Amino acid sequence: MSITNVSTHYISEKVSRVRWLPEQLQQSERFVTGSWDMDRNFVRIWRLQSNQYGIAMESDNVDQMPRCMDKVAIEDDVTAMEFVDKDTLAVSCADGHLSLFHVQRAVEEDQIQRTSRSARLHCFQRSQEAAPSTDLSVYGTDIATAGEDGCVNIVSVNNVRQVKRTIEADSIGLLSICYISQQELVAANRMGVIRLLDTRVATEAQPDSTFMVASQDDKSSNFVSSLATHPMQQHILLCGSEEGSITVWDLRNLSYPASYLSAHKSPINEIGFHRNDPSKLFTAAEGGEVWMWSENKALGCDPNQKDGHSPWLSGDRVRSLVDVEGVLTNIRKAVNSFDVHGSRLICGGDAEAVYLVDNIV
Repeated sequence: MSITNVSTHYISEKVSRVRWLPEQLQQSERFVTGSWDMDRNFVRIWRLQSNQYGIAMESDNVDQMPRCMDKVAIEDDVTAMEFVDKDTLAVSCADGHLSLFHVQRAVEEDQIQRTSRSARLHCFQRSQEAAPSTDLSVYGTDIATAGEDGCVNIVSVNNVRQVKRTIEADSIGLLSICYISQQELVAANRMGVIRLLDTRVATEAQPDSTFMVASQDDKSSNFVSSLATHPMQQHILLCGSEEGSITVWDLRNLSYPASYLSAHKSPINEIGFHRNDPSKLFTAAEGGEVWMWSENKALGCDPNQKDGHSPWLSGDRVRSLVDVEGVLTNIRKAVNSFDVHGSRLICGGDAEAVYLVDNIV
């Protein structure tokens, strides 16, 4: 890896989620953030611009700074956000609702506006009080949300007020959700149980496919805090956990985990692959760090082969096939989210700052 340049930009908001705006042919210069645990929470759009204030010290080396172009107030903590297409952003909220935002790129001032908001998707049955929507996943025009009520709701981006399918997936709160294909998704609960769900059938017709995240101590629970699939081999499911470990499952064989890695010493808040270079995986942790896991290409692993053998399925050998590097360390407060586009990584967390990392590939 070439020498990275890390710049810190304080924005006076705790960041729960951060995402680059999708760009096809160029490096993205815009990103969005969602806040949490503030008196008022916002979804904001930012653009990187030249540092007009000069460089105070040579060691700062800050060429670009983010400027907030527009913002929209939201009712509660932002819990998840994903782009449905290059202009449409889906955002889930701790009040149990889902919102869609339209991003308008412009030469001078970019704009973001809310175009629709769902009815309450998640609520506790006994009290009928709102249950937080904890995560969302997008596949095509479908958006699936998971909630503390143990339910999964699937809506279409064309009409988020009409629920296409409600699946009562669990009796306790769900924390993570991830599409595997248009017909399948996985949802993980607070006890570390992961369920494979069929998006086409009702609750009573769901297949009984459940498996557990691995744990250092078999007697203690280890909840799944984040899920990710390999971009080229979607049967490879990676689970970031409460204890900071990574459990890898081959969804073609649920008899036992394919690999288990001890990683961070604190919960993994987000896990995900580089979209254009699946040989690189990133993890962000509660302890204030972001790591990059790179497949050792010298050993002959080709991450672009859909049917090729992945080092992530190599069991105890995975440590020798993957190199680990600390991209961000010693932040001292949780890093909640990251996104990578091209050679840039953007991170956000509880330090009320965003971190821009250049030259990560």
